[in-house]
Amino acid sequence: MSEMNRRQFIKTVSVAFGAAAITRAVPAVAEGKTSEGVKSSGSQVSYEVFALKYAGPFERKLAMIMFNTGWSEDIAINYYIWAIRSKDGETTLVDTGTGPTLARERGFKGFVPPEQLVSRLGIKPEQVTKVVLTHLHFDHVGGMENFPQLYPNAKFYVQKNEFDFWVNNPISKRAPFKGLRWDLGNKGLADLVGSPRIVFVEGDMIIRPNMELLLTPGHTPALQGVSVNTAKGPAVVASDSAHIARSYKDDVPSGLIVDMVVWLKSYDKLRAKAPVANLFPGHDALMLTDYPKVAEDITQLA
Repeated sequence: MSEMNRRQFIKTVSVAFGAAAITRAVPAVAEGKTSEGVKSSGSQVSYEVFALKYAGPFERKLAMIMFNTGWSEDIAINYYIWAIRSKDGETTLVDTGTGPTLARERGFKGFVPPEQLVSRLGIKPEQVTKVVLTHLHFDHVGGMENFPQLYPNAKFYVQKNEFDFWVNNPISKRAPFKGLRWDLGNKGLADLVGSPRIVFVEGDMIIRPNMELLLTPGHTPALQGVSVNTAKGPAVVASDSAHIARSYKDDVPSGLIVDMVVWLKSYDKLRAKAPVANLFPGHDALMLTDYPKVAEDITQLA
């Protein structure tokens, strides 16, 4: 997310409501499923889910976090990545955060390199086999500056329409999108094209037993979340489908929109997949304060 005053916010919203053409190629709710050779297991494979705060807190207007709500109110948010760990230690990372170049350029408050946080969980680089890119805003894809080298066994999963928009579509370089781009991160992802290390996803995809990618556009052309089975039941690392958990309860997405109608349909899809309490948002400060702390800047969500 970027700093935005009221005038910029209104400009963003007016552009966003006219931007439905960008997302028409992306179904609001994907009907078909692909599996990459993995079938959903009848046995209840269970995962642990962790939130890793790599920067923050940052103050934002509530109206930026919840559409047109609370112009006079401020709210604190954090920047996160997430780790999903299986019983045998194999780990899927969700998003990459930002690398050192972007953190240095933007002077991120409280920045900790995401790989250091992964290490604090006792996860070794070779145990990271998958990295899911939920969407290609700078604070989620910026770590592609060095993640392919840091995690040599990992495959990187991105929705094809998300990749095509941010990497290949010149509209993504126009206001208001350009402030959300990070070309160095996009390049790190694009450099994998042609190798088996990048997986282009089209819709929903099962990538491990009881772990499924869910196409949930609206915030971006083809944002995706990760649905898993946990000891708390079904849960979704939904990233910026909501910036704070309150959005799922109040049915109000954030102010950074490419298609509001599609976004609300994504909310229906997510709430059908897991209880609202198990839909983990992208930037909620409560993820750091209201869940068990397992290491500095790390909490266990499920």
